[in-house]
Amino acid sequence: MNGSKFWLMLISGVWVVSCGATDIAREADFADRIIKTLSIGEAVWLEVDGRKFLSLYTETEYPDIKEAAIILHDKDAHPDRKPLIHGLRTELPKHRWSTLALQMPIREAGAESEDYFAMFTDATSRIRAAVRFLESKDYENIVIVGHGLGALMALQAQSDLQGDVKALAMIGVSVPAARHKAAQTTAFIKQTQMPLLDLFSSRDIPEVTDSAAKRRLAAKDNKDYRQVSIDDDDTMIVKRLYSWLRHAMEAHTSVENGKEVVEKEPTKNEVGALDN
Repeated sequence: MNGSKFWLMLISGVWVVSCGATDIAREADFADRIIKTLSIGEAVWLEVDGRKFLSLYTETEYPDIKEAAIILHDKDAHPDRKPLIHGLRTELPKHRWSTLALQMPIREAGAESEDYFAMFTDATSRIRAAVRFLESKDYENIVIVGHGLGALMALQAQSDLQGDVKALAMIGVSVPAARHKAAQTTAFIKQTQMPLLDLFSSRDIPEVTDSAAKRRLAAKDNKDYRQVSIDDDDTMIVKRLYSWLRHAMEAHTSVENGKEVVEKEPTKNEVGALDN
């Protein structure tokens, strides 16, 4: 065990035993393996209540652009999970967006989504820490991109982040049947007034594809909501995401400047999603 792994486990061990939250040993193991092979971006240790957690910071190739995306992985994963999370955090910087991929709270291997709901408070604190880090680097436009359970964590946190986060992109988010307060996807969507992208694959799990209409209905009062279904292609997901982010920021800037936002015609995939 190297020094960083031992240090992380030592600092957080007592807290984990008492609260039974994130699996600190798995976090440490992920961090150890990621740091050993990291070739794009840099490891940044953020802190919540005296506990360190790993994030991967990758600056855009356009140094004068002050836009950054916080990237949240799905359950049972880490901030460099391939192909999607790795692709997002390394490709978006080529298109004007710096990225900060976070290690979100995780449970033991094989845990169900329901086992994660109790850790959403910790997840919100980690997102806040990420926002503070990016603000310290003078980023002006901060957005969140969440995959699966990471998208639900972002939705749950957005009410506490109004004003700090300009847009939210959800990839493969579901509508859980659970009654836990952290599982209320449609209620969170109804509360969200910032630009919101609901992106999913036609080959996603049924919990995602079958609930598309519910999510769309929940967002009916948000004029900046877009639901898009695409083929199961991670490259296309990344391309569609940075295209939407560009449009969302242009719309945000127009509103701030008091200009009328010209609505673009929906793409073929957007029309298909609306007709499902």
